[in-house]
Amino acid sequence: MLSEAIQPEIRELIEKKDFATLKQALAGLEAADVAELAGGLEERELGVVFRLLPRALAAEVFARSALEDQERLLETLSGEALAGILNEMPPDDRTELLEELPEDVAGRLIGSLSRPERQVALDLLHYPEDSIGRLMTPEFVAVEAGWTVQRVLDHIRQVAPQKETLSVLYVVDAAGRLVDDVHLEEIVLAEPSNTVGQIIDRHPVYLSALADREEAVGLFKKYDALALPVVDDAGVLVGIVTFDDVMDVQEAENTEDFLRSVAVGPLEEPYFATTYPEMLRKRLPWLALLFAAELLTVLALTRFERHLEAAIFALVVLFMPLINATAGNAGSQMAGLIIRGLAVREIGPGDWLRVLGRELALGVTMACLLGALGVGASMVIFRYGSGGAGAALQGQLVNALGVGVSIAAAVMVANLAGAMIPLLFKRLGLDPAVTSGPFLASIMDVTGVLIYFSIASAILVAWRH
Repeated sequence: MLSEAIQPEIRELIEKKDFATLKQALAGLEAADVAELAGGLEERELGVVFRLLPRALAAEVFARSALEDQERLLETLSGEALAGILNEMPPDDRTELLEELPEDVAGRLIGSLSRPERQVALDLLHYPEDSIGRLMTPEFVAVEAGWTVQRVLDHIRQVAPQKETLSVLYVVDAAGRLVDDVHLEEIVLAEPSNTVGQIIDRHPVYLSALADREEAVGLFKKYDALALPVVDDAGVLVGIVTFDDVMDVQEAENTEDFLRSVAVGPLEEPYFATTYPEMLRKRLPWLALLFAAELLTVLALTRFERHLEAAIFALVVLFMPLINATAGNAGSQMAGLIIRGLAVREIGPGDWLRVLGRELALGVTMACLLGALGVGASMVIFRYGSGGAGAALQGQLVNALGVGVSIAAAVMVANLAGAMIPLLFKRLGLDPAVTSGPFLASIMDVTGVLIYFSIASAILVAWRH
């Protein structure tokens, strides 16, 4: 990677104090490359690099840097240099930084902002956490329907340096309410004497400032948008959300879903930055919960042990891992499909009946095929393993049939559980990602044991007696 290739050269220039050459080298890099480079520097080197960057570039690099690098810079840069960077940062990126910092640090940084930027920061932080309002930027170009195309172009030339994006313009009325949006190319191709009202269709797609930011992800995917307007309860345009911000939300949601699927609470910091007590708090409660769930499996086994002969119990236990693993895999597989469908909006909680009908058919087919495999494998084990060696062929077949029927029943139940539980969680407003992985596997361990021992022991006991 470029940053890794030039990092030794940057360090050498810092050691030689050849700041003129260093400044020239940094000026020729993209902001994303400088941000990546900064992540591998020590605090002293990081401070030198940022002091040599032009203020606008420094602000962009700071916005693109990882949170831990931003926090290192907060301790390294002087108050004046830091204030300059924060004033130049895009408001949405600055809000993301401020909401991650302790209140006293965030308050100090807000106090260092210029009066207009301080008001912008406070306005954005006023919105609820995880809302679209925290995600938006007020740096957009607004025009009115009665303006001519020529006036719009003149306006763009005046305000362009202060705006985040010019690809989409937003049409508002005299009260600031959103009327529509219009792409810059439509303006450029229109006759200069035409009005904006002659170009637009007055059917805008917009976001609510108080809505959850996950809603933005869905709308961006649906309309393949680069930016979407954000309105308040009165329909007044208060900001826009851009595609790069939504990508960050999607990445955060994917990370959170993955961690929950492996029974880990969402981490606020990177792995190495997460403290020992915090990591325990994120992992131990889940493990304790799963431990308690697995105790139900033990209780189920003790119930059957009291009613079965030792030889029969040992023979039945031999196949328990096979039953549980097969059922758990089927359930996790199904849950993964449903969770993915919910995430990309291919499936909704209201589709539960359609999913149920589809998975009943699929579940029966998979259960019968896997049950047949179970019968065949069990016959081989009963025939040549020590547990069933010497038994009559008819007895071996009965034993294998018990295993096969148990596998089929467990797979059928697991498939339906994997399909219905995520939909139920979604309906209740809970994250369906927690149902996959260990959580669903623990449920199926208990269910599998009950199904297997009920069926298999009944068949084996009936045959032996």
